Amino acid sequence: MLYGIHGGAEWTGAAVDPHRGRLYVSSNNVPWIVTVFRPDEAARDPAAPPTPGEVVYREHCMLCHGADRLGVGMNPPLQGLARRMDDDAVRALLRTGKGAMPVVPETVSDAQIEALLDYLFLRDLPEGATKPAPGAPRYTHNGYPKLLDHEGYPGSKPPWGTLNCLDLNTGKLLWQRPLGTYPDLAAWGEDDTGAENFGGPSVSAGGVVFCAGAPDEKLYAFDEDTGAELWSHALPFGGYAPPAIYETGGRQYVVIAATGGGKLGTAPGDAWVAFALP
Repeated sequence: MLYGIHGGAEWTGAAVDPHRGRLYVSSNNVPWIVTVFRPDEAARDPAAPPTPGEVVYREHCMLCHGADRLGVGMNPPLQGLARRMDDDAVRALLRTGKGAMPVVPETVSDAQIEALLDYLFLRDLPEGATKPAPGAPRYTHNGYPKLLDHEGYPGSKPPWGTLNCLDLNTGKLLWQRPLGTYPDLAAWGEDDTGAENFGGPSVSAGGVVFCAGAPDEKLYAFDEDTGAELWSHALPFGGYAPPAIYETGGRQYVVIAATGGGKLGTAPGDAWVAFALP
């Protein structure tokens, strides 16, 4: 799913300059993979010793497909496998691999593969195990996994996060620029990928757009006309809300709540950070 379950444009909303007729909105472009399937879970006694097939599954399959067989990340669930594959298809897949699915190690014997098939197709359920009740088909899904690469970055072409300026008089996109960085990638010179963000912009009457919300934990200032970066400053924690811009005592301030944590998993905290010109 693109732009993704989190957006596209985010819950933080957009900023509008009513005098220039422009709208500024931060956005994400991060893919998610959601699988809908009919489950076949059966109640196994957790105190009972694992079957031979379950032992093979835990050693060779669980890392990618999960202890509950619901899949991990881009790896599909194996519950309900009998509704889309048979024994021969699974044997062939194990021996040849496909896509991100590796070939099963040569150390896994034919007998172990047969035991694994018995486990995957629920043929090794111990006596007394509870099978799903008959009736109308039930459907479920494997949660909300993102499509990530082996290093944990989005599995799509950058930029993964952008700040966008739209002309409300014409409906056209005036400019778009990457928003935020992933610190590890930036250290290698990859500082134009943009990053998944949950901040939201604010725009001043003087033509400066302020926005934070990326995992680099910075507040940025951009030129309203061109999108050029004018300034950035590190925050003590991630700023996952639009900044407030106000004037008091003849001086203008930009204030942002820096709380960290949340969907990007940065360190949690509790701070208000204020900026003003000398």
